[in-house]
Amino acid sequence: MEEFNRKHLKNIQAMVQKETGAAVAAEKGFGGGGVRKAVLLTCSLFCLVILGAFAYGEFSGLDGDDAGFAAVYQGNGRFEIIVANHSDRELKLQDQVKVMQWSTASEVEGNPGEIKMEVSPIAPHSRGIVSIDLSAGYDVKAMEESLSQGDTYYFVLTNHYFAFGQDWMCFFDFEVEQTEEVEARLQEQMKERETREAERQEAERQEAAEQRCGAGSLAFQDWVWPAVSQEVSAPYGTRDNGTFSDHINIAGETGEEVYGVADGVVVKAGLEGTLGNVIVVDLGDGVTVKYGHLKEIRVSEGEEITQGQVIATLGRSGTATGPNLSFAVTVNGEAVDPLAAE
Repeated sequence: MEEFNRKHLKNIQAMVQKETGAAVAAEKGFGGGGVRKAVLLTCSLFCLVILGAFAYGEFSGLDGDDAGFAAVYQGNGRFEIIVANHSDRELKLQDQVKVMQWSTASEVEGNPGEIKMEVSPIAPHSRGIVSIDLSAGYDVKAMEESLSQGDTYYFVLTNHYFAFGQDWMCFFDFEVEQTEEVEARLQEQMKERETREAERQEAERQEAAEQRCGAGSLAFQDWVWPAVSQEVSAPYGTRDNGTFSDHINIAGETGEEVYGVADGVVVKAGLEGTLGNVIVVDLGDGVTVKYGHLKEIRVSEGEEITQGQVIATLGRSGTATGPNLSFAVTVNGEAVDPLAAE
């Protein structure tokens, strides 16, 4: 029996080490009771790891800024909660709610178990309605009359489970409004949020572009470096084998981002012989740039691109012997060295 326990302990140890990367050592020379304790301890650790992974996978995509809520009072203790799901995940709200008062930060006296709710999953980037009826569990008239100037009530809603989910506050009063009016306000809030998010992303893009300006010295000093890697693996001009190259090669890892060096218009995006997947961008004033050996093209012909925009990913298409970016520059149809003269 002890041999059986030891065998299964080793199996559990292997499972934990595979999931966590941490080795669980068993003390040598202990008796059967020690084996059983070690098995139980290891099983507990393994269950905690699995539970933690489940909780993270289920709920990590939702935080306090991923949803918006607005309450519409319909009279007689009935509310419609308009929910805007900004996230990329389906929002599943729990079918229980807390009724709180702002000034006391405590639950309103009543019977939460008598609250009637109608909850449905809300798809990503969409809006839905949650219905709440307090009339059976709360003295709604007393709540309305006892609400002092400047005070308010709020619901606490949770996605799926209180143990792991995110709580949200939704303020409410007893002023009857039309759903359309409140939804319009929420829509305006969503637009403001999207604008702020777009501005934040643009600021991050500009910051990253400014950082890439110093990544390498290009022929045009106001350009940003076209790749994540700064390693020029093959230069422009005559190479050791006697051939002439009209481009440089930048070594990198497959799938790394490739950036627009400056604002321009895509004049070609597709396959081209030895260079494989290519993008050609007209930057104006007779200047064009060509990106080759790309893995994935993320722009199309005729599209206007901005400096620092991700236009492709680095690869080894065409006759490339390894993952790299072929980068060429022409001025008035003549090839020039993409790198600044030293």
